[in-house]
Amino acid sequence: MEKIGEIIHLARSGRLIVKVEQNISHRLIGQLLVDDRGTKVGKIIELIGSVKSPYASVMPSLNLKYTIGGIVYKSHNTNHEYSSSKKRDKVRRRRRT
Repeated sequence: MEKIGEIIHLARSGRLIVKVEQNISHRLIGQLLVDDRGTKVGKIIELIGSVKSPYASVMPSLNLKYTIGGIVYKSHNTNHEYSSSKKRDKVRRRRRT
């Protein structure tokens, strides 16, 4: 498993904030993260911060306990990889009248 980083914070929104390692590719959005036991931790929603020192905002999986300082890894299972939704781009919002 490829180490992505360390969980450093649980935001009020419920998302996990992960400090991303420096030598990791920044093409991580949509990637599923797992812990050292192979349990799903969540999916990377966005990267924030500077390019030299990025952080990942992770939507956590349901009903799991997270440890601040826990190490997360990139899932190698191809079923766990997500791509951005093209349908989302096509959806039009109705105007309120």
